[in-house]
Amino acid sequence: MAKRKKNAWCYVAAVGIVLLYLLPIYILLNLSFRSIQDTGSKLALPEVWTFDNYRKVFSESDLWTGFKNSILMVIGTVIIEIPISALGAYGLARSGNKVAKTIKTMNMSIMMIPGVALLVGTYSLMVSLHMTNTLFGIILLTAAGGIPGTMFMYVNFVVSIPTALDEAAAIDGAGVLYTFFRIIMPQMKAVTVTRVIMSATACWNSYLMPMYLLQDKSKFTIILMIKSAFSRINGVGDLPRACAACVIGLLPVIVLYLLMQKQIIEGQIDSSVK
Repeated sequence: MAKRKKNAWCYVAAVGIVLLYLLPIYILLNLSFRSIQDTGSKLALPEVWTFDNYRKVFSESDLWTGFKNSILMVIGTVIIEIPISALGAYGLARSGNKVAKTIKTMNMSIMMIPGVALLVGTYSLMVSLHMTNTLFGIILLTAAGGIPGTMFMYVNFVVSIPTALDEAAAIDGAGVLYTFFRIIMPQMKAVTVTRVIMSATACWNSYLMPMYLLQDKSKFTIILMIKSAFSRINGVGDLPRACAACVIGLLPVIVLYLLMQKQIIEGQIDSSVK
């Protein structure tokens, strides 16, 4: 009986946490379906439901510009981050010398450093390389920031793959790159799918670095477009319209996560256990 009561409290706490996380989403959706004249409580349903905010947002070219730039940023980041991280993890996992162990330790240490702590140095570096206000610079910077975490997951996975496969491939005359891409990489499908989704989501939601490095509105990502939508226009802020833009901008990430959450969980479990 006591055990049941204890489990009941766990369920109550879990439901409370879920509702707490869903509250901002409810408010966002609620505001997006009301007119600017509706100034009632944000928790109350709209007096009159309207889709005008979504029609206005869809008719704006800024939204599609943000989508285009974010898609290019996601594709470029994933293409750079995943292969480099996988190759680096393969070399570290197959090498047991002190240099490899030192690099692993440094990699874990880098993961612990918050990106905001490196903001000044990163911005100075990007200015000196003339990579500010360019999507290519943001792509390189985002990929570099994601490599330590991606490499960490790949190392744990590669260690579990028998070295006998490498030896057999070498006997057959296969080179290192051929062995990696044709034998090792296919066995890391779960962790690869996981990291692609996680990297794409983090890249799509990236705000700090694009905000400081992108000044030209034609280079803005969807998150910066959403931020602009929440800014005051001619002294009057259109909050419902901004909420509609936010819903549209965040919808692809939410849908992607809901569809691929099984692969994400499996990849995280495989990389941690192995």
